[in-house]
Order: sequence, then C-alpha cells, then structure tokens
Amino acid sequence: MARRAGLPAHVHGEAVRKALQEARPAGLSLKQLCQATKRSPSQVWTGLRFLRKVAVKEGLPPVTYNRQDGFQLSENSEVWIAYERAIFETELHRITNVITGIVAPHAKKAPQDEWVRLVLDQLGGVKATLEVLSRMER
Repeated sequence: MARRAGLPAHVHGEAVRKALQEARPAGLSLKQLCQATKRSPSQVWTGLRFLRKVAVKEGLPPVTYNRQDGFQLSENSEVWIAYERAIFETELHRITNVITGIVAPHAKKAPQDEWVRLVLDQLGGVKATLEVLSRMER
C-alpha cells in the first residue's frame, strides 16, 4: 500500500467519497475502502470524518454505517434513520453507564451536592430524549 502520510483530510475525503459513490447503492467495509482508495485505515477514517463534516455543504447524503452493508452514501432516508437510531441507542447506553457508574455513587455519598443534583436532572432529560429517539417508530 502506497504511503500517503501528510496529505490533508480533504484529499482522503475525496478518495473515500469517490469509492463510496462508485459502490452505490451498496456500501463498503473499512477493508474494502482501504483497498479501493489505496489508503490506510487511519487515512480512511480521516476521510470519513471529513466527509461527515462537509456533507451538507457539498450536497452529499450522510455517510452511514451498518455491519451488513458497511459505509454508504445512500440516498435512502430509511438508511439514514436506521443509522441515527443506532447512534442514539449507543449514546443512551453511554449516558446510562455514566449515570449508574459515576453520578449515582456521587449522589449517594453527597445527596445535598448542588452539582450532582444538576447533573442528575440534566442527564435524566438527555436519557429520556435518547430513549424516545432510539425507539420511536416512523
């Protein structure tokens, strides 16, 4: 694999965009993207991050991912929604773990602590919102 160290993110992003557009409507795994772009996994990730940042400005669909299809530039809104729900579910698990593993023990040790009460109130709202978003039917 040719070494492309030091190239700016937009160069990697353009290579990833071309590979994903050529594969449409199918997606590509990370390994396939590396092969198609002749870039390392790190460089492909740099390109993916760049594409996600500029998708709206460039008129591109969002870059999505699922285990079955890999990375995609799909025009199908069902693909977008499934990816968004997966992200919300992941974040719900992370917030739940923070609440139960970090904030709740703090609250138990210092129930009058103004900071921990604020954190519990705010994270409780975030958790409720993520629960709704990850389970909402269209």
